[in-house]
Formats: sequence, C-alpha cells, structure tokens
Amino acid sequence: MDNSVLDLVKGTPNILGQIYEDLAQPSVKAVGQALGTVFEFSTSFLLPVKLLNEKFKMNFKKRITEYEKKLEEIPEEKRCEVHPQVGTPIIEKLSYTTNDEIADLFTTLLANASNIDMVNTAHPAFISIIERLSPDEARIIKYLKGKEDIQYCDFRGNVKNGNGYNTIIEHATLIPQEVHLAFPKNVNAYLANFVSLGILFDMVGTYRIDQTIYNKIKEFYGFEKLKTQLAPNVFKEVVANNSYYKVTDFGKLFIQACIK
Repeated sequence: MDNSVLDLVKGTPNILGQIYEDLAQPSVKAVGQALGTVFEFSTSFLLPVKLLNEKFKMNFKKRITEYEKKLEEIPEEKRCEVHPQVGTPIIEKLSYTTNDEIADLFTTLLANASNIDMVNTAHPAFISIIERLSPDEARIIKYLKGKEDIQYCDFRGNVKNGNGYNTIIEHATLIPQEVHLAFPKNVNAYLANFVSLGILFDMVGTYRIDQTIYNKIKEFYGFEKLKTQLAPNVFKEVVANNSYYKVTDFGKLFIQACIK
C-alpha cells in the first residue's frame, strides 16, 4: 500500500473532508461529533479509500446527508456520540446501500443511536435485520408503525366427501391494497420473513372479535363471489377462517428504532 493510501486511512477527518467542502458548517460539525469514534473504526474497512471512487462517494454523501438532516432535528443538548458497535456496521452498510427505503431504515436507526432519549432503542441486532429486508418489506415495516397486528383470512373449500379441505387463498390481508408493493404476490413470503426475524408472531387459531378488518378483507378478495362460484359445485362449502399476526415486543422496538 503506497503512502498516499496510508495517509487516507490514518486521517479520520478525511472521511468528512472527502464529501463536504466546508467542514466548519454547524451541521457537518454535528455529524463529526456524533460519528467521530465510528469513523475511526471505519478505517478498518478502508472507507476513505473507497471514497476515491466517484460513484461510491456520491452514494455515501447522499446517505450521510440524509442522516445529517435527521440529526439536525434532534435538540443539540439531546445529541450523543454513537457507539461504534452500532454506528460502524451501519456506516459500512450505508456506504453501498442504493435503495432509498432500506437506507432510510439505516439512517433513522443511526439518528436514534445519536439521541440520548432514543439510544436505548438502537439494538445492534437491528442492523442485520434491515440487511435481510427487501424494499417491499421496508414499506410494510413503515405500514406497521403504530399497529398491534395484521389480520388475515384463510379461504378454504371443504371437500364434498370427507372432512378435508383445500386452501383457496391463504393468509389474505389488506396489505396489497394499502401498501404500494413492487411484488404484491410475495406478501406471504414477506410476512413469513418477519416471523422468522421475530418481528411478527402468527396467532393461528385465534382471532379478533371486531370483524371490521375481516369484512374488508373478504370484500377485497371477493369472498362472496368465490362462494357462489365454488359451492356447491366444486366444494361442499367455502369458509373464511379468521386469524392475525401479532407485532411482537421485539418488533415494536425495531419499528420504533428504525421508522421515523
């Protein structure tokens, strides 16, 4: 490694110096104060060297600017230095994250790690969780803000002979109607991923007393039409079994930490 590269690695201030022309700006100083130790540790993955690539630099500057704006919303007396265990991996992820939805989760988590009142929500495990989310899933996480559950219906056709049934539509929710998704057919896969990450818990076999959402789901999926088309010609009867996904305490903390 030549001396010019070594100088870049050693000079932590060069990280901000490579993306900001005026380091004296109060907002830039605030970033430096919050991420000073983080940037020192960031030299371990050669961030200053990566910033020599113009495309990489433009993306990283965009993400740091997004974080800067969120940091400005925190009262100065409430700001704190980000712990490197949380900040260093986030900075690394932000350096190559090009999707805005995913980047927003990272920068919000980083901003909360910079806030005395919110730092307790910035669990290190949330970094790997964000990394395992698709842009569609990031949109659903935002949709979950303030919600206790996601209600769903299983539409089943009871067979004519015997006690068995065939599933017509499994875990039908209002998410495809209420959240703009690039791949709405993947909703159940997204929800299964949330369960595996500990964000949701499938309360299969239990249901909410209030039928309002269940009725909306039936209307959205044309349940009455399904009954007319399939029973009694194909099935003995078509039924809707109601249940819901519960947002776990861990999931609520993740949403609180990562959604502005």
